[in-house]
Amino acid sequence: MISGSKRKRSLGDNLDCVREAARLKETPGEKDSDEMDTSDDGSVDRISQFPDHVIHHILSHLRNVNDAIRTSVLSKRWRELWYSYSVLIFDERKFAAKIGHEDSSNKGMMFRDYVSNSLLTSNAKNLQIRKLVLHMTSFDLLEDAPCLELWLNIAIYRNIKELDLHVGIKNGECYTLPQTVFSSKTLTGIRLSGCKLGTCNNIKLPYLQKLYLRKIPLVENFIQNLISCCHSVEDLRIIKCSGLKHLHVSNLIRLKRAEIHHCIQLKKVEISAPNLDTFWYCGKKTSPCKVSLEGCTSLKRLTLEHPQVTRDFCENQFSNFPLLEKLDLSMSNNKSRFIIISNPHLEKFTLKGCKKLGIVLVEAPNLLSFECKGETMPWVEIHPFGLTQAKLSFVPKSEPRVVGYGDKIWIRMKSFIQKFNRERFKLVLYSNKSIVIHEDLNNVILPPVPDLGCEIINSSACIDDALNSLLRKLHPVTLSIISPTDSKFPKEGKSRKRSIILGPWGGNGGNSWDDGTFTGVREIKLVYGHCIDSIQVVYDRNGKPLTAKKHGGVGGNKTAEVSSIITSLCFTISSNSKQIEKVFCLFMYPRLSCNSQMSSWSV
Repeated sequence: MISGSKRKRSLGDNLDCVREAARLKETPGEKDSDEMDTSDDGSVDRISQFPDHVIHHILSHLRNVNDAIRTSVLSKRWRELWYSYSVLIFDERKFAAKIGHEDSSNKGMMFRDYVSNSLLTSNAKNLQIRKLVLHMTSFDLLEDAPCLELWLNIAIYRNIKELDLHVGIKNGECYTLPQTVFSSKTLTGIRLSGCKLGTCNNIKLPYLQKLYLRKIPLVENFIQNLISCCHSVEDLRIIKCSGLKHLHVSNLIRLKRAEIHHCIQLKKVEISAPNLDTFWYCGKKTSPCKVSLEGCTSLKRLTLEHPQVTRDFCENQFSNFPLLEKLDLSMSNNKSRFIIISNPHLEKFTLKGCKKLGIVLVEAPNLLSFECKGETMPWVEIHPFGLTQAKLSFVPKSEPRVVGYGDKIWIRMKSFIQKFNRERFKLVLYSNKSIVIHEDLNNVILPPVPDLGCEIINSSACIDDALNSLLRKLHPVTLSIISPTDSKFPKEGKSRKRSIILGPWGGNGGNSWDDGTFTGVREIKLVYGHCIDSIQVVYDRNGKPLTAKKHGGVGGNKTAEVSSIITSLCFTISSNSKQIEKVFCLFMYPRLSCNSQMSSWSV
């Protein structure tokens, strides 16, 4: 390991946002907000007077680390609280990207020195480590194992609460987690990927609530021992792990969520947890498995993505979950010709991968939402029929064909659509090339397209929400609204045409955006297909380039760059977001045509 003043200076230049936020300097002569008990309007800052542990608890409920970091600018006290809160994130991928054009060996060594110095500094200052996130991509078992063990021991010694460890596997050799991790009295969450758990028999994790295991070779006896010794676990996820053939969970009274994904050697899953709320099983047809959830009477959300498991549940297990509210079934590679679903509390039902399924019978008095996707549509009967929204989407994979009026898919779709109250619902038909909104369900016009989808929404719902969702996924050439002569919707559509048409194409979902004030614009990057999908600006700030956030969608397969933009354009972008919206609108949508009964916008 390399140390010294030069190395420390280079490491200091690459500290991440967590350390930088903790070391914010006060401006000389500036009065700190801690010195003020009241603000200009006379209100009292009572939150800053809370005890440290209370504010730490508040920080723990913020949605991400960046939000917690922002609190450090409030005052000196909040800076000190954030520093003592200590969430340490070390990601070798992001670290290497910030270094520049150093060779890979130096990058790896600099990253390891940086992690060591940061953790040793926290230890020297007796700082608690609430959360440690460590993502290593170039892990060498012989050279890096001692360092990693030191880092983990420091974190455990400093009463770590959450550990997120990802270790890249090199030459098939995995790092074995030290036994000290399994005897922590403060850990509440563990996320592990790419390492081995060892054979520790003295497991003491009394407060562990979350256990995530990914790409880990598991020894069956050890994993059963681990689960049986962690009575406080509420969230258990096992993803792409090997070695496990039988998973039995019966003693986790507090277990609320369990997920098992693509564990190819797993043959049997037995879970008996009275408070289990959510269960998700995902696997391939080539990996047969039996799943039993006997005793899980509190289950509310169930997702099954495995043909055999789905078939078994459809035959005899749904009746075991009287409180089930959300059901998501994947029928890919499933040979079932019909399914029957009966549940008194079911509110949302999703069917995916429909190919051979012919009939779906649903007895659910509280069902409000239904979604069906696949190559073909089954005949669907819902009793009683009280849906408030539905989504249907079908794309034949065998051979592209135009869905016509005599096509079985369209016949079944139309029969399903006609079950809705024609005065209370709108129909949105869509494909990759067009979107058609029907305000009247009596005379539905079918667009001649090879891929067809539709959404049925309540008339009182905002059509913009449905359109914005579709426009983020699709980039249609035409948008049409078909309405009766007495409808107000076409006029409303004209007044909102900018927000509807912009969609995600460079206008941030129709919303204005402002990257800030800069001295100039160096480059504008456009991603496009048959229209512009996203815009990203490279600004100039005092002679240095600064790349702003990308605005727009995620589609498009072509790129274009406009360089050497004149400085006056910078003022248009940074000081007048409405004006830039108009420019892009004219640039992307030069033509507009409409009539009294059908309003259609075309590119």
